[in-house]
Amino acid sequence: AGRGRGSRPRAAARPPAGPPSRPPAGEEPLLRGIFEISKRSCDVVLSARRLRWSPILPESPTGGTGRAQEEIIEMKDVFSVKLKRRRFVGQKKGGTLLGITIFKCLHKEENKLTDCAIHLNNLSEDHCHSWFKHLKEILNGFQNRPKSLKVFVNPSSHKREATHVYYEQVAPLFKLADIKTDVTGKLLQKHMKCKL
Repeated sequence: AGRGRGSRPRAAARPPAGPPSRPPAGEEPLLRGIFEISKRSCDVVLSARRLRWSPILPESPTGGTGRAQEEIIEMKDVFSVKLKRRRFVGQKKGGTLLGITIFKCLHKEENKLTDCAIHLNNLSEDHCHSWFKHLKEILNGFQNRPKSLKVFVNPSSHKREATHVYYEQVAPLFKLADIKTDVTGKLLQKHMKCKL
């Protein structure tokens, strides 16, 4: 049968809209803000598991914006976060706040790690302190991270440079990570085994 004159076609019934999808646990944004990273203004999002950022691109003449490449850091790979300040020679405290520095572990090769620093630049004290507080809370929430370590350094190893290598390359990383160390370097091997 044809439609009557002036009758309107019926709209197809739509299923009721479900609740909006939620991000997985640990992915809910805690903070969102703008920082300069590698000399580019970036939109930065922090969740309990990840720190994500992408460059803010200007609008094109046609009104759209290009899609920027997003970069991600897993928070489990971050071992330290510090406020970044500019200080004069000899100045030990205070200084002009420049932003936040995040220190991350990189897997160089099997059983070897290296570190890298990511600088989030922003001159706002309130903005940086809020982010710093949240970042520290996330790092302090990792229960399996040590607060102190007993370190054994064999002074005879590595061409008798092991002690120098430790204090020049390893100790600063423990300090960055706020890990207290008790260093022993003159024990004989059998005594070391007893200690372990």
